[in-house]
Amino acid sequence: MKKTVFLAAAAVALASCSSDELVNNSAVNEAPIAFNVGQKNITRADVDDSKNLEKNGHYNFGVWAYKTRTSGDPTSQLVMDNYLVGYSNETDKKGYEHSGSTTWAGTIGDQDDHTSPWFYEKLGNKEYTYTGTDGYYKNDAADAAFMSANDYQYLRYWDLAYTNTNFYAYAPYCNTANGVTFADSKITVSKSANTAGYDNPEEHDFIYAGAQATNADKKDVKLTFKHLGAIVKVAFRENVNGYKVQLINVKESSSDPNEKLGVQATSAKVSGTTYIHSTGDSNAPYVTYLTGCKATIDFNNSTTSSITSPKVTVDDSDVTPSSDNLMFDIPTTVGEKGLKEFTKNSKTYKVLPEESDNKYAVSPTTYYAVVQPTDSETGFTFHISYNLIAEDNGEVVTVRDARVFVPATQVCWESNTSYTYNFTISQVSTGTTDPTVTPNLDDPTVPVGTVVPIVFDGAIITDYEAVSKENGI
Repeated sequence: MKKTVFLAAAAVALASCSSDELVNNSAVNEAPIAFNVGQKNITRADVDDSKNLEKNGHYNFGVWAYKTRTSGDPTSQLVMDNYLVGYSNETDKKGYEHSGSTTWAGTIGDQDDHTSPWFYEKLGNKEYTYTGTDGYYKNDAADAAFMSANDYQYLRYWDLAYTNTNFYAYAPYCNTANGVTFADSKITVSKSANTAGYDNPEEHDFIYAGAQATNADKKDVKLTFKHLGAIVKVAFRENVNGYKVQLINVKESSSDPNEKLGVQATSAKVSGTTYIHSTGDSNAPYVTYLTGCKATIDFNNSTTSSITSPKVTVDDSDVTPSSDNLMFDIPTTVGEKGLKEFTKNSKTYKVLPEESDNKYAVSPTTYYAVVQPTDSETGFTFHISYNLIAEDNGEVVTVRDARVFVPATQVCWESNTSYTYNFTISQVSTGTTDPTVTPNLDDPTVPVGTVVPIVFDGAIITDYEAVSKENGI
């Protein structure tokens, strides 16, 4: 087993700019703070927007903003208190109805056009009164979770009496005090808001961002959102000479014949040479991992770098533990996901790439995982079943419940990190070819395998058997 780790930073940006329309007749040249969401400080036509919030089902985010002086008076003053910044797509009628905003535009242009589909003006709970049927969020009981925590949200302006404005943003928006709060340059995320998600980023992918703007510039404020949690994936290839390998479900569901229990991972720890899943202790009967816990995001506004790269701390004093198996669907897509087709004896199989192909077949299942404590002892035993298909004559041998243990040191999932566990199936297998054996998915023990090759152990030639034939002449 080999683990590949790569950063999964969401390339989403938050921009703040002035509005010429609002300041043409202004003697003091006031510049309102407005928001754009893009990836880079360049023209929108040049940007791949697939990672923008609206492309991933997020039509809002929250912002706290403070203006500060870096010399002289060190005090700061609140500008935005958990403002709801909403997205409005007038074509598809998604997000928020925008008639109250003077800075809304149908598309995001460059950094100097001062308009955007993202806005906060008139999105206060008492100001946003849309109750129509077009498809926008409505200010009613059904859409209450999408409304602002503030009664009023006014257009804010750059104050040139202050040097900087610090922005602290997060998504999805939360309008309850027991969900997401801000104090002392820290966003505190409750356990209910920081939960593990199974293949559901819109519900469970909490993201955050921070930036320090120079007020005198009145330029775009760019934020790159990061993930509070981690994501976990699995991938497979094979290295069995003379065979193709087809992944199959490790076990059919006993309760639902239509349910396929693809690849399973059982939480476990190692004590000496013993693998433990259930401890037998009534107070702590199973080895567990976290699916929910409190977390803090500390921006510490003393330096710009600490705002853009804040420190994430997990508070595991109040947690939601689980010992449930992680279940990954087997990959089924040929081409993009790495699988290949192999035909023999008029049968076509979807088989894993070979080691020499330098690619893996990736499971379509992704876990949006809570960060795990660094001192966690929990690892996972993966249960995998597959068919061996002989390349020369098409003989099929089914290997059931092959197992490999991934230790806790490789399961300490960190914030904003994507983990891919890469498995190579080789001729040394811990599975069995005995069809009478039922896979035990709660057993984390990695056994000595019973997949044994056919070997000819030497050869001898016996003496000729002597036979005498008596004949009279």
